[in-house]
Amino acid sequence: MKTGCGELPRETEVKFRVADRDALEQRLRRLGAVPGGSALERDVLLDDRDGSLQRRGSAIRIRETAGTALLTFKGPKEIRAGVRSRVELETEVGDAGMIAALLAELGLQPVFRYEKRRTPWRFGDPARPLVVIDETPIGLFAEIEGDEAAIRGLASELGVGESEFLPESYAALYLAARGQDPSLPRDMVFR
Repeated sequence: MKTGCGELPRETEVKFRVADRDALEQRLRRLGAVPGGSALERDVLLDDRDGSLQRRGSAIRIRETAGTALLTFKGPKEIRAGVRSRVELETEVGDAGMIAALLAELGLQPVFRYEKRRTPWRFGDPARPLVVIDETPIGLFAEIEGDEAAIRGLASELGVGESEFLPESYAALYLAARGQDPSLPRDMVFR
């Protein structure tokens, strides 16, 4: 999509399951990455009564973490050999409850809640991708975010093959997990 100001910001990333956190973190350290502070993120996806956003592959999310609230729009995703890319518009908001009330007045209601404990890993070189390790109620995952070539290069350095890239969102992964275990709660939250 283009605007009068040029291209809209895009998020480009891969997600994969982590079988051995210690091994992944050791590889990241050897490559020069440094962990940031771990934080609990609470996310809420919103949609209208007809599910219009989900049907067109888009999402509106409110995220609360460490005293901060973010409002995010995600456009339809494009997937190329496991790498996902989509328009992402995000801004900090002062009060998550107030923004949820405002969006409710516009017809958007919570449809799915999910939580994760996220630890970011950053490199001193800003050209290197961001890596996050997410502890979720359905297991451990990591994401690599940056430009496509850098993502693929870092994944290779970490020993993660393209066949391990997961195109699904956390909502889709959780829906599949609930299909396997119907006793899981409606939302992906820590018990």
